[in-house]
Amino acid sequence: MMRTKILLLGLVVFFPLMPATLAAQSNGSLPTVDAFVHERMESLNIPGAVVAIVHEGEIVHLAGYGTANEAGDPVTPQTPFLLASLSKSVTAVAVMQLVEAGQIELNAPIQKYLPWLLPDTPITVRQLLHQTSGLDETQGYRRNLEADGPNALTNSIRQLADTGLNNPPGAAFEYTNSNYDILGLLIETVTGQSYADTIQANVFTPLAMNNSFTSLSEARAAGMSSAFYPFFGRQMSFDNRMPYTRAVQPSAGLIGSAEDMAHYMLAHLDNGRYQTTQLLSPASVQTLHTPAADVPYAMGWAVWPFDDAALPGDDAPTAVSHGGEWLGFNNMIVLIPEYDLGVAVLINGPDSIRSSAYSNIAFDVVLLALGLEAQHYPPQEDWLTQGLRPLSVIIILFLFASGVVAIRRLRRLRRSAFSRRDSWTFIALALIDLALAGYLLFIRLPDAKSSVSLTLRFQPDLGLLLLVILLLTLGWGLIRSLWAVWRWRASH
Repeated sequence: MMRTKILLLGLVVFFPLMPATLAAQSNGSLPTVDAFVHERMESLNIPGAVVAIVHEGEIVHLAGYGTANEAGDPVTPQTPFLLASLSKSVTAVAVMQLVEAGQIELNAPIQKYLPWLLPDTPITVRQLLHQTSGLDETQGYRRNLEADGPNALTNSIRQLADTGLNNPPGAAFEYTNSNYDILGLLIETVTGQSYADTIQANVFTPLAMNNSFTSLSEARAAGMSSAFYPFFGRQMSFDNRMPYTRAVQPSAGLIGSAEDMAHYMLAHLDNGRYQTTQLLSPASVQTLHTPAADVPYAMGWAVWPFDDAALPGDDAPTAVSHGGEWLGFNNMIVLIPEYDLGVAVLINGPDSIRSSAYSNIAFDVVLLALGLEAQHYPPQEDWLTQGLRPLSVIIILFLFASGVVAIRRLRRLRRSAFSRRDSWTFIALALIDLALAGYLLFIRLPDAKSSVSLTLRFQPDLGLLLLVILLLTLGWGLIRSLWAVWRWRASH
């Protein structure tokens, strides 16, 4: 699935000497970054990407690579990309602006503003921002498939009015879109205008984010990158099948360019200021970047020690980062406030079975931007996940072969008795079917925080393979078992 895994830790230690500052080295181009991105694009079959690097209050690198669509138009720094879960930090900024205006209290229960939402379970605004509300992660992903429309956000959150929680509020971290979509509805409630209008007026316009959008149709009219997907290894545009609903716009539905992300990063690194605009106070920015107690998640940002960026004798600098993954898109922003450095990498055409390989590009770009060596971080997904396509094909071939054998045997049984060996053969086949289908439906998909419908929409080739396996096990398997029972009864 398109799970947004933003806590990409587990980096190894590497600490060569720091060179001169980026601003002194660069005239807006970093050849080492360009060469590295081109290599990664070829290795990972990426159609298009764009990189923005800011340092000491300036944009020091801004470059597009590859193609934005099937027509072959080039990716540019102004090409809009679906930001996916990068949207969460934008929503957090809008909430903090309303906190500064006295319209929202961080420690107030959400029921103060939305009294119908879980009325017997107080959840604070702060807990929603820190992803410690207790709401379910998988439920948040299922909401990605809800119907779009002007009232999609309200209708979707209304369905959560009496939902159950996995943990008491504040007790544990659980990443879910629902937290930030509730915050989006909170913004609408206290401002009296749509979430989209608030983001445009309070974030995009002040930061001169001129190629950022809250409307998918407007973004596509402005040259938005296509949602490429490697369908059985062949990159294809899935724009017509890409899920998009305003029900999850505050958590995953904003659209923006790398140039605009550069403006956004500059504001975060300069205590809320961009050029002459003070978007937030320094105290509010610090609050956004400060994780909750015992949780490596701040407000729309993961916070972690970037060991590989440490200088000799120094502690690891703190990275403030977030990723965003959707059908056709994989994005990452990394801020290193101690170095006044920010990196944004936006990619189209990622393969979700090794999504960390795409996210890891940004971490290597950070190292290259600092004059260090790229580590070429390997994918974090296990061998089973990375091998899902060939493994699924092998399983399907086995099921087809066993099906052919079963049909031939059942036809022969019209002329012969049903033996003890036949009984054990068909029992074994039924148990294999049940074990395989049970593993997929009750272990594999739940562990991946996914479902059949989510897999079909966000991993279409894997979804088709999954459907075939389920049809062969639960569908044909049931028919074969009933046929075998009938033959058995006829011979006794």
